[in-house]
Amino acid sequence: MLAETARGDVAGPGGVDADVVRDAFEQLPILLVLTAGPDHRILAMNAACRAYTGRDAATGMPLRDAFPEISGQLIFEMLDRVYATGQPQTGRDWRVQAILSPGGVKEAYADFMVVPLRTAGTVTGLLMAGADVTGRVLERRAAQQHAAHAENRYAEAVGIVAGLQEALLPTALPVLPRARIAGRYLVAGHERAAGGDWFDAIPLADGTVALIVGDVVGHGVAASAAMAQLRAVLNELLAAEPDLSQVLARTDAFASRSPALRAATLALAVLDPGEGTMRYTTCGHPPPLVVGTDGSSRFLPGSGTGPLGTGAPPTLTTATVGRGELVLLYSDGLIERPNRTVHEGLTELAKVASDAAVNRTLLADIGATTAERVCQLTVELLTRTGYADDVTTLAAQRLAEPVPALSLELRSEVASLAEVRRSFTQWLSHIDAGTEDWDALMLAVIEIVTNAIEHAYPAGAPGPVGFTAALCDDGHLECRVSDTGVWREPDPAASDRGHGLMVAGHVVDEMRVSHPEAGGTVVTLRHRLRRPALLASDASARPAAYPPEPPFAVDLTVAASGPRARVRGPVDIVTADKFARQLLTASRGGTLSLTVDLSEVTHLASAGVRALYQVREQVTAHQRELALVAPPGSPARVVLELVHFL
Repeated sequence: MLAETARGDVAGPGGVDADVVRDAFEQLPILLVLTAGPDHRILAMNAACRAYTGRDAATGMPLRDAFPEISGQLIFEMLDRVYATGQPQTGRDWRVQAILSPGGVKEAYADFMVVPLRTAGTVTGLLMAGADVTGRVLERRAAQQHAAHAENRYAEAVGIVAGLQEALLPTALPVLPRARIAGRYLVAGHERAAGGDWFDAIPLADGTVALIVGDVVGHGVAASAAMAQLRAVLNELLAAEPDLSQVLARTDAFASRSPALRAATLALAVLDPGEGTMRYTTCGHPPPLVVGTDGSSRFLPGSGTGPLGTGAPPTLTTATVGRGELVLLYSDGLIERPNRTVHEGLTELAKVASDAAVNRTLLADIGATTAERVCQLTVELLTRTGYADDVTTLAAQRLAEPVPALSLELRSEVASLAEVRRSFTQWLSHIDAGTEDWDALMLAVIEIVTNAIEHAYPAGAPGPVGFTAALCDDGHLECRVSDTGVWREPDPAASDRGHGLMVAGHVVDEMRVSHPEAGGTVVTLRHRLRRPALLASDASARPAAYPPEPPFAVDLTVAASGPRARVRGPVDIVTADKFARQLLTASRGGTLSLTVDLSEVTHLASAGVRALYQVREQVTAHQRELALVAPPGSPARVVLELVHFL
C-alpha cells in the first residue's frame, strides 16, 4: 500500500531506496497509519495495524468512514487539532472502544503518537504510531487493586491498634495549682503499629502528683493490652496505697506473674509541687531530665533498678526540683534513633529540651505552656531524622507561685454579671483550662450568679453576692456563689423558669446547695480540670486553642421563607432583653414565622431560654412557627436539650 504513494525510482531519506522504507514501514511491530488531507484519508496502514483492526480494504477511505465506531471518543477531534495546529500529540493508556480483529466491539488501551507531515512547511497529512497496552493496564490495575485492598486491610488493622492505644492512654492531663503538666505520644514510625508506650499523671490525696512513663515490650494489640493492664493496676495501687515502696513492690510482683509484662520498663516520679521534693524510680528506663529556668539541664541519676518482673526489686531515689524547674520523663524511642548512639541521643535531648524551655528554638503553639512547648518541640525536632519506636514525653513544671484564687464581692445587679464574666474568663486563661471545661464552667457560673441576682433579694433591694474560684491540689476547680438573701424553691409549674440550677448541675461534676446557719445560700460547684494531651501519628498535631468570645449580636435578614435571625455571642441576663426585643421585631410581634440560627451562640443561659419561651408564645398565638437552628454539640443545643425546649 505504501508503494502506491511512493515512486520506486526515488530514493528515501539519506539515499535509502523507497522499497526499503516501504518494507520497514510494513514490518514494524507497532501500529502505523499514514493519512493525507483534512479528512485524514488513509494512504497506508502497516501489516500490524491491518491485522489488529481487521481492515484490509481501508486504504483510500477517510478515517471517519473506516472507523465509524470510534466517533464520540474525541479521537477524530484530536486528529483534527493536530492537523490544524501542526502540534504533535501523544497519549498514554487511552481507553478506546473499536471493532478489532477478530470481530466485535472491544475495549482496549493504547499508547500513541500523532505527528504532522509537512510539504513546503504546510501540514498535508498525519503519521500515527500506536501500541496496544491493554495487558499492561489491566495488570497494573489488578496490582493496584490488590495493593489497595492490602493497604486498606493494613490501614484498618493499624487504625484499630492505634485507636485502641489512644483509647487506653489518657486523653487529658490534670490542671494543678502548683504545677503545669503536658504529654505527647507519637506512634512508631516503623509500620506505624502502636506499641506498649504509655504515660499518666495522677493527682494523689496528699497533694503530690505521680508522673509515669512506661514501655511494654512489643507492638500491636498484645502490647497495648498488656500496657492497659499495667496502667490500671498502677493507678489503683497509687490511689489505695500511701507507701510508694509498697506500690512498686506490688507492681513488680504483678509484672513477674505476666509474661507479657515481664521486662517492661517504668519511670515513676512522685512530685510534691509545694515542697519541691521528688521520689522516683527508673526500672530499666532512661533517667529523668530536669531543665532549669535559665536553660541549664541535668539528668538525674538512675535508681539502678532493672525492668519490672526480672528479679530486681524496684528502689527509690530522692531529688529536689526547684521553683520554675521542669521534669521531663520520656521513652527510649526519643533517644534511640537511627544513626545515633544512646549518648548522642541523650545529649541532643538535653539541648533541645533546654532550648525549648527558654524559647531558644522554633516557636511553639501560641499559648503553649513551657511544659507543652518542651514536649512538642523535643518530639518534633528529634524525630525529623526518623524514629523506629513509639515516642512518649511527659513534662511537669513546678510553678514559682501557685495559682491564686479569684474572689469577687458583687451586688445583685445585672451589671455584676459582666464583671463575673470578665474576671472569670481572665482567670481561666491564666490556669490554662481546656475548651470543654471552659464552656461548662462558664455556663454553670453564669447560671448560678444569675440565679442569685434575680432571686436572692426582693426587687429593688439588691444585696451582696460573693464569688470565689480556686484550683485545688487534686485538680478540681471549686467555685462558690454566696448570698445573704432568702432561698425560694423553684416553681415546678413554671416551664420557662427554674432551669438555671438544673443546667449548672448537669454541666459540672458536682453541685451542692447549702444554707448556713447565719442565713443565705451557698452554691458550690466542683469540676475536674483536664488539659488535652497530644496523641498523634505525626508531629504536626496541635491542641486547639480556646477561641475568643464574640460580642453579642443579632443579624436580621429576610428570605423567601420569612425573616431569619442569626445570633452570635452570649445570650444571658445582660443580653436576654435585647435578644427578645430583636426577635419580636423581626417576627413583627409574632405575626410572622421566624427562624433563629443559634449556631454561633457561645452561651445560652436560662435568661435566654426564657426569652425564647416568650417569643414562641407570641408566635404561636398568631398561629405562626418559631424554628431554631442549633447544630448537635453546640452550646445552645446542649442547653435546649437539657431544658427539653426542642
